[in-house]
Amino acid sequence: MPVYENQPCIVCGEPFKPEDDVVSCPDCGTPYHRACWKQAGQCVNTALHESGKSWTELQREEERAAKHQARLEEDEALAAERERGETPQMINAELYDGIRLNPNDPCLGLDPEEQMNGVTVGEAAAFIRSNQFYYLPLFRMMTRTGKKLTFNLLGLICPHFYFASRKMWGAAIAAVLLRSLLSIPSLIVGMNQLMDITIPWADITTTAFNSVYRISTMLYFGVSLLCCLLGNYLYYRFALRNIRQIKKQSGPDAALTGKLQYAGGTSLVNVILILIIEFVIGFAAEFMLFILR
Repeated sequence: MPVYENQPCIVCGEPFKPEDDVVSCPDCGTPYHRACWKQAGQCVNTALHESGKSWTELQREEERAAKHQARLEEDEALAAERERGETPQMINAELYDGIRLNPNDPCLGLDPEEQMNGVTVGEAAAFIRSNQFYYLPLFRMMTRTGKKLTFNLLGLICPHFYFASRKMWGAAIAAVLLRSLLSIPSLIVGMNQLMDITIPWADITTTAFNSVYRISTMLYFGVSLLCCLLGNYLYYRFALRNIRQIKKQSGPDAALTGKLQYAGGTSLVNVILILIIEFVIGFAAEFMLFILR
């Protein structure tokens, strides 16, 4: 009933109430009072049958059109204010590409039903949960253009923390393992210079070791740069893949938004866990080097 409530019955014109006995056409989904359906004997919404659309699709199109018209009217009002020399409020004012700065709207003024590779803007906003102002425009741009390379500062400085905070455990573990492995030559140098521990099979004065040290350092920063440039795209792929999976498992579930919010967002606990993992790996590497010296 929540879908049909206050919508008019096509036969009698009366809006549906919560207590009404409502049936719908099995072909197009047009709702009727049960008595009106029996009176008509068949679905009388012939225009909808001819269009090949469903009643729900038509309602969504009308809602989108109404929201679009409301935004156009608001934009015209803001333009009129500017022409009169008045300063429009920044809250809910359009900034670019339909984006509006409104803390009460997780979709930032965008159409929640807008599609992004099988995921709606509303679903993506629920999964992102925090910092939608940064990610929603990025997701839309990546959907429209296929662009993969963007700049992610956290991905450059501490990619494993970024991935862990966004619950991307596969990428977080891969990043911490790669960075730890590539840090071994630096660890050997540190043990030699700071703790005066010499490892005979890794003499830091040899040309071979210096070559390995330089290559590992370049690869270390190369991994960080790669995470910086691809971090947002990896999160985009991760978010869309998880949203589709949750939708597939949940179906038309009224609690879908809550499930998306629970699965997405950020996690400080994950950051602490990956920090512990990084510490354990570093300690284990140092201990093994000490044993094998």
